[in-house]
Amino acid sequence: MLKVLLTLLLFMGQAHAVGTNDIVGSWYSSLRTLNNGTETIEKEYVTFHANNTFMLVLLVSLKKDLSYVKDLRIEVSGNWEAKGNALIYTINSVNVPSVKEVYQISKQSLDNLAENFKYKWVSNKIHIYKIISFEPKKLSVRSERGRTTDYKRQY
Repeated sequence: MLKVLLTLLLFMGQAHAVGTNDIVGSWYSSLRTLNNGTETIEKEYVTFHANNTFMLVLLVSLKKDLSYVKDLRIEVSGNWEAKGNALIYTINSVNVPSVKEVYQISKQSLDNLAENFKYKWVSNKIHIYKIISFEPKKLSVRSERGRTTDYKRQY
């Protein structure tokens, strides 16, 4: 009876196990939030390569009244690994190379915004995500902070 229970628990723990080959490819997610009149849109494009490297591009847009920032670009690269129901990123570099458009935002505010988004990746070199669900064209993960991200596969 104990063996059956342990086998069942092991199977349940591996229910979302995803292999490396399943993850390889390009994925996209988008998140829109509204906080105190400021609309934030985060578009995330991540490509997992077969050699276990990845490239993530985050485009952040903010708008409040007439002021806005459009497509602040954050580039994150490193190595990745899928283990059971975990997706692990090891960060090698983070760059903030450009912004597409800015209106009525000071240079200092733009720099602070860029540093804030960059800090999320630089402050912790290892990010672990729990794979909540996986389908060939959909991937849902939850970060250590409890934030759920839903990705769609790009072709």
